[in-house]
Amino acid sequence: MKTLIIRFSQTGNTNKVANSIADGIKEEGDSCLVTDLDSVDRNSLGDYDMVGLGCPVFYLQEPYNVRDFIEGLPQYPGKDWFVFCSHASVMGVTLHSMTERLEKKGIRIIGSHHTYADATLPFYPHPTLTTGHPDTQDLQEAKTFGQKIALCCRDIATGDTSGIIGLEPIPEDWVEGDLRMYTREMLPKIMPSLSIDMETCSECGECEEACPVDGIDIAAEPRKIQDPCIYCWNCVKVCPTCSIEADFKLVDSLVPGFYERYLQSLQAAEARGEYRWLIDHETINIDDSLYKQSRRKVGKKDNDS
Repeated sequence: MKTLIIRFSQTGNTNKVANSIADGIKEEGDSCLVTDLDSVDRNSLGDYDMVGLGCPVFYLQEPYNVRDFIEGLPQYPGKDWFVFCSHASVMGVTLHSMTERLEKKGIRIIGSHHTYADATLPFYPHPTLTTGHPDTQDLQEAKTFGQKIALCCRDIATGDTSGIIGLEPIPEDWVEGDLRMYTREMLPKIMPSLSIDMETCSECGECEEACPVDGIDIAAEPRKIQDPCIYCWNCVKVCPTCSIEADFKLVDSLVPGFYERYLQSLQAAEARGEYRWLIDHETINIDDSLYKQSRRKVGKKDNDS
């Protein structure tokens, strides 16, 4: 069997999961290649017996660049794929949404997997609720999934579909309602706009390289930023001089409420045997966001407090 795993990863967590799944597939004697979303030839995917697609969770769903990738696929009737994601406290509808969209391309989803991972949004504190994930056990579980999905694909070739791994139900009843806030039309209205501090920008280009949708051009006049934008905030996180700025006052005010709800979701997942705490959540300083920490390191005063 010949497998391709396509992954979109920014902080490296989804990449770790993808590689662990690939290790499991290879352990069953199959070939498996892991590649980046941006380097995939959409028209060559029919050459593989199985394809995996993985990403982090953004705003309770797959990132919009991943959704665009799926929407741009040709029809692949009868081809077998699996989906996976890494996420912090809540997975949302990510695997369900990806599955639904891929099925419209004629693709059969034969398995899914999710992994808890560290969250590094700039307006959240760090360490955060899921800091420490994915750890060795998480990656071993991903490897085990790879073994199972390889065997499932092999069995399907003989007509045995009993090993297909179905989607898990969404445990949080508030997810569907919140998704109305996180549409492509709404996000620009509720998320802070970014600007570049021309006095401190070193023109290193790290923000351009970090943007997954080519939405930044520091050579343009005026400099281009957030055109387009999927609100990953990766440019903010990688800027060595904290020259990409935003007014985070509104989202800062919402963080305590979000954190309480995420804490409840993780405690419920722990009760179901699905989550392990690697950090004492009571030690988290919810008022000390990653963005504020980064500004202190470069000697900048808070501009969003």
